Amino acid sequence: MPLIFELRPSNSSDMAFCWPIYREAMQPLTEALTQWNEAAQRKLIEQAVGHAGTSILKTESADAGWLQVEETGGAVQLRHLYLAAPMRNRGLGSAFLVWMKDRADRKRKDLVLEVMTNNPAQRLYERLGFKPLTTTDNKVTMRY
Repeated sequence: MPLIFELRPSNSSDMAFCWPIYREAMQPLTEALTQWNEAAQRKLIEQAVGHAGTSILKTESADAGWLQVEETGGAVQLRHLYLAAPMRNRGLGSAFLVWMKDRADRKRKDLVLEVMTNNPAQRLYERLGFKPLTTTDNKVTMRY
């Protein structure tokens, strides 16, 4: 089955694309639980965009979202996955997660992620076979 997405490494100029997607997705979730700190959140995303494991998710030759993956000896950790609003609910996130699960399986590693307890994406992760491991500080760690 052909992939419906491509990945390209991020670079510092992608901050203008990544920041608004992150902010739009995370600010309402964060404010529901605690105070939103704009400067701290922006710095977090600047660091993520500059990280070697960060990629821009593309579909139909257009930037659709961004993600960050880190790999250790025993696990592949999905640190960030955000889609631009017009790209959501089109199967792109599911296709990427299935691809990541297959990749982790081939490497014989767990695929691990954290999601805020009030994030609706948790239902998607559960539907795709991720199981909750722990809950701390308003975040659920999940593993496939």
